[in-house]
Amino acid sequence: MQIAARDRTRMGIQAEILGASALGIRNILCLTGDHSRFGPAPHGRMDIWDLDSIQMIWLLRRMRDDNHFLDNREIKFAPKLFLGAAGSPFASEVRFQAIREEKKINAGAQFFQTNLVYDTDIFERYMEALDKRGLLQRVYLLPGINPIRSKQAADKLSQVPGIQIPNTLMKRIENSPDPKEEGIQVALETIDRIKSMPGINGIHFMTIGFESIIPRLMEESGLQKML
Repeated sequence: MQIAARDRTRMGIQAEILGASALGIRNILCLTGDHSRFGPAPHGRMDIWDLDSIQMIWLLRRMRDDNHFLDNREIKFAPKLFLGAAGSPFASEVRFQAIREEKKINAGAQFFQTNLVYDTDIFERYMEALDKRGLLQRVYLLPGINPIRSKQAADKLSQVPGIQIPNTLMKRIENSPDPKEEGIQVALETIDRIKSMPGINGIHFMTIGFESIIPRLMEESGLQKML
């Protein structure tokens, strides 16, 4: 379950998590959320921003481990949660991102799902920055993978905050006689390079309406044999 702190108050977050727990949901991905100004007009209210993802992770960990709400009321049946956060290898300089990821881990994050990875060189430097801070032993990390299906799709993805597509890859997709198949091959090459990096615990497929390709990616990348 994904939950964005952006448009929820602290009271709303606590209530939503209790409801999720009652339904048997255990895995929670805590996000700050993109700012409302990035959405289509008319915008929703942009003055809620009560907590960010780091504060929300800390709040949920406290509910789980200490059996208390933020106002110190006791929780009779504490939610059983496995807390995750978004990893952002391309949002800024990797050394700064490593500091932010450490804050999330210190707050209680147990796993990271990263933004989509297309530039493996920068991603490798991101992993090295995490390793220098001793973080790879403290969290499970799943890089995001999505095969690009067309030049138009690549153009749209490149406008999403936190996603960086190298120009060489853009040209490779644009010049290919079969951009869809080219995108699949790029995804396979990306998986092949990152799956052997220290600290990688799995792959987070975000195929954006192309879920039918996942079995092929699993088989041809060798991930199926690793299960």
